[in-house]
Amino acid sequence: FPVTIISPSSQLKVLYNPKAFFTHAALDVTAEQLGFKIPEDSIKVYGIVTDLDMDGGTATIVTYLTGDASIYLSSGGGFIGAGQHESVRKVTKEFVENGHLISFKGEKFENPDLPTKGNANFYFLSNMGKTRITESMSKMENGNSEYSKLFEELNIVMNEIRLKSGQ
Repeated sequence: FPVTIISPSSQLKVLYNPKAFFTHAALDVTAEQLGFKIPEDSIKVYGIVTDLDMDGGTATIVTYLTGDASIYLSSGGGFIGAGQHESVRKVTKEFVENGHLISFKGEKFENPDLPTKGNANFYFLSNMGKTRITESMSKMENGNSEYSKLFEELNIVMNEIRLKSGQ
């Protein structure tokens, strides 16, 4: 599983704050804070925050339509500012744009929950509110989920962050 091979790099800022802080902070970002003005008569997803169960820990991947991307690990550490690399920005923007239609299948939520064992929580941020989809990672990995393509694209983002972390 790609996220297990990500390790802190001396060239990236390492974070040791509690994971929950990052998920909540990432979910509170507005389209306006990112520099987007979304017309009132349209719906636009501007961010996807994903929590992955990692055998007792959690990896949080924060992605915005701006191309900004970060990974936070509940065990301590992570990568911020990966969107400074053009290749990361490109795959991140594609991931968020492609998540737009899937976001309508999600349920509105008040507070984020940690993913249950073996699951991923996808949180979609749009000008019409926040929705969540929870799915089994093994089903997505095996192509047995309607969200397999979303999971595949998330892995592309994570791999690109990992590749750029060594620079």
